[in-house]
Amino acid sequence: MIKCKLLIRKFSILLMFALSFFYVLTFFLSPFTDWDSTFYPLIGKGIFRYHILPYDYIFDHKPYLVYVFYYIWTQVEPILNGRFAILAMVSMVSVAFMFSSAYRTDKWQTLFYLSIGGIIGDYLGGNTEVLQIPLELSVILMLCKGVQEHKIPLFFLAGIVSAIAVNINYLAGCVLSPIILYLFLGRVCTVVEFLACVAGGMIGLTGIFLPFLIAGHGKLAAYFDMQHHFLQHYGGASDERMYTFALVALYIVPLCPMLVVWFGRRDVCWGNLRERLLSLWFVFSVVAAILSGHGFYHYFSLFLIPGMLICLLVHRDAGGALSWRMMPLYLYAAFLMVSGIVSNINDMKRAQLTDPARVSQIVGHQKVLNINSDHSLYYLSDMETFDPILFCGQIEIYFGPQAADHYLDDLRQRPPFVLMPHAGCINHTVAPQVCSWVKDHYHPVYEAYKGKDPNRNNARYYNLYKIN
Repeated sequence: MIKCKLLIRKFSILLMFALSFFYVLTFFLSPFTDWDSTFYPLIGKGIFRYHILPYDYIFDHKPYLVYVFYYIWTQVEPILNGRFAILAMVSMVSVAFMFSSAYRTDKWQTLFYLSIGGIIGDYLGGNTEVLQIPLELSVILMLCKGVQEHKIPLFFLAGIVSAIAVNINYLAGCVLSPIILYLFLGRVCTVVEFLACVAGGMIGLTGIFLPFLIAGHGKLAAYFDMQHHFLQHYGGASDERMYTFALVALYIVPLCPMLVVWFGRRDVCWGNLRERLLSLWFVFSVVAAILSGHGFYHYFSLFLIPGMLICLLVHRDAGGALSWRMMPLYLYAAFLMVSGIVSNINDMKRAQLTDPARVSQIVGHQKVLNINSDHSLYYLSDMETFDPILFCGQIEIYFGPQAADHYLDDLRQRPPFVLMPHAGCINHTVAPQVCSWVKDHYHPVYEAYKGKDPNRNNARYYNLYKIN
């Protein structure tokens, strides 16, 4: 009986290892698995190549440091397929090393737990969380050490890093600000230490926005005005927020067996400072994911990563006696790996339709107007946009009912090329008046679609038109 159990255990480990290997491998079959990741380097290109501040070149609603980091990454990392998965792996390893060093855990075991959380939270997709999470952990560790050793420079540095994290993703502010306030209001740190952290944050923000201040002419105000206008329309409706809340709750359920142990035997307010701040990191990350208003799976990494680190500490303290409590997570991760493998293989098949080299050859350095089509082609083909609002669907969000009028205003300026969904006029993803204008003034020069299913509303199906 014992030998049978041992054999089953070894087979399960081997199966999970093989599944994990193929899961990771599929992220290297195509240039990306998350659309957002391909968009960030485009705005970075405007900053570094053309010296244009956001958002005069291309618009997006996220803070601009994310575009700086992603563009630099695309320039130093030579591999196209799996580029953002590699960034995620670098991020995960850095989190594992920081955490294992501070919390005295085994590095490989830490990496294993992070991998489970990464699978559930789509970490390898390479969205902004891969930058945000290591920065949040580094701030927490600096604050811990600053409190324990009364080193004011660490508080100052934590403030600077907090400013950087917030300007990669604003949700970082929902996590770090309450933690810093807790240290002050809970009298864990002194007034001087708190003010040093605030001063670091202010100096960090000043340095970050210095290019806008030097440029003048209302550049900084325009930067925030565009974000504010877009986010007013982008914020989730009440039904979407309820859906997001339900999804977050669903993703927390597999963690509950370990969370009950953690919060049941630890004094969250007065216990060990590192463990206390880890608990707060998890709690405020759950709040941040809910406040996002959108049920995108990559947001769930925000709380899944600290949640898995909590599971790791519970498992370590119990000497492995609570391993059975991790079974829901293991099974869920295995299911998502199978689902992810299928999704990534389908992404590879869709990517083969685009032929970015051919599109780049046709377009050259001329500008292309995107009408609610695949914006990733601009990244893959290094194309130039005609309209600063490029991301698929953003013009519809930004201008609302006037979106068709905005497209017509662009078309009247006679852009050399137009990119549209292949079946956009049939499936009504493009307004009829826009379709009529393109039909009268442009002719197709390249099409990407599957012949057996041409009218499917597939994001990778597109038509490229050239002006008559």
